[in-house]
Amino acid sequence: MLKQKAKFMSALALSAVLLTGLLAGCGGGAKEPAKPAVQAPIKFGIIGPYTGPNAKPGQSMKQGVNLAVEEINKAGGIKGRKLEPLFEDDASVPAQAVSATEKLINKDEVSFQIGTFNSATTLAAMKILERDKTPMMVPIAVAIDITESGNKWVFRNSATNPMQTEQLMNFIYKETKLRKFAVIHENTDYGKGLMTAVDAYIKKNGGSMIAESYSIGDTDFYAQLTKIKNNGPEALIICGNLSEGSQITRQFKELGLKAQLFGFGGLSSFDFDKVAAGSNEGLIATSYFENASPNPLAQSFIKGYKAKYNVDPDMFAAAIYESVYIAKAAIEKMPDTKDIAGFRVALRDQLAKTKDLPGVQGPTTFDAKGQADKQVMIIQWNKGQKTILYPKAK
Repeated sequence: MLKQKAKFMSALALSAVLLTGLLAGCGGGAKEPAKPAVQAPIKFGIIGPYTGPNAKPGQSMKQGVNLAVEEINKAGGIKGRKLEPLFEDDASVPAQAVSATEKLINKDEVSFQIGTFNSATTLAAMKILERDKTPMMVPIAVAIDITESGNKWVFRNSATNPMQTEQLMNFIYKETKLRKFAVIHENTDYGKGLMTAVDAYIKKNGGSMIAESYSIGDTDFYAQLTKIKNNGPEALIICGNLSEGSQITRQFKELGLKAQLFGFGGLSSFDFDKVAAGSNEGLIATSYFENASPNPLAQSFIKGYKAKYNVDPDMFAAAIYESVYIAKAAIEKMPDTKDIAGFRVALRDQLAKTKDLPGVQGPTTFDAKGQADKQVMIIQWNKGQKTILYPKAK
């Protein structure tokens, strides 16, 4: 009996030793610290013209967003969450912008949107954003109605048509004696808005103006330019983008017009200079962003952009890059919320509080309508390079 008991105790001790060793080998003696759960990314949509007549600035939009996202995610994201951009092409067609907005909000469940490039596509998409209570940053489209329509879900960090028109016309009236104008404009919200603003300025400050229009995609402008030539203007103001604008400047030169050329943001990029092939020599245009800016944030952006893409950024890349960082700043300050509808509302409310936020285009403060007071620069083309005429270097 005693022998059996001794055998049993020996077996029990051996089992205890083996079990202890097994647990130690498996780390059972001390629990490993639990790994933090991976948080879902913050998805946001970017609608732009990645095909069609405005594909070049659309590419700049993509590159500006991707650089901002890369920087933010590399630094740890926003409150530990990565940003995930979802790109949708509208090809500068309003109906496609509406479809893209519906998809991004209701299928992809993005937290916010950025875009679009064109005013007409932005105005079309805004109705869906208001219905589905989703905020959108507008870094490029400039039609006045975008922030005058009462849509509280839209925030624009670029100058409106009247804002940049007034700045350009103030320059013309202060620095030149030109008072007889012709305007050629694309038949869109953007082009008509610029033409209307120019007309209003001239009527208020003295001078005369005739206007001709065209459609996006047109390539023959000889009829409009011949009418303009016969009127003998001192200045021709082009209210359009680079594809049509470059053809207009080429045909302007072919017809021997002598008027001073002016334009807006679409005619201040190096992509425009390439396709204009010298016909833009002397043209004066507004610009939202220039690489000569002394702003430290701008210089950091330029350095990062050139390192990633081996090319200088244009104003479209700068504007949309800035808008991603405006959204980032708002998300960091807003209260945490788990459901997507609550996130969208909280983000909208925080965006509305944006005040004096530093950015690559200068500080951003949104007014009650969601419009930032942004100043433009005025440049002149000279042998493939740009000279900043305003503001003058200190």
